[in-house]
Amino acid sequence: MRVYDVVIAADFQPVDLQAISRTASRFISDIIIEYNVDEANRVSVDVKSLLGMMTLAIHKGTRITIKTKGKDEKEAIDYLTDLIERYK
Repeated sequence: MRVYDVVIAADFQPVDLQAISRTASRFISDIIIEYNVDEANRVSVDVKSLLGMMTLAIHKGTRITIKTKGKDEKEAIDYLTDLIERYK
């Protein structure tokens, strides 16, 4: 399993979340995004689930954790962290 934390540099729009979900679907590994909504609630979403991704409210300054597990987990986490860090 690979784990990477990143602070979001800009608000994500629905079109951004759709693009991330579509990109994630090309990997075999499981890919999860987790983040705290508040001190008591943590959200965990399968990145390959378009519906799940569309329910996210990821705003500038949110710290998210990306987790990948599977045959191509390194490639998946490298690609997605690079993609997410480029949103500004």
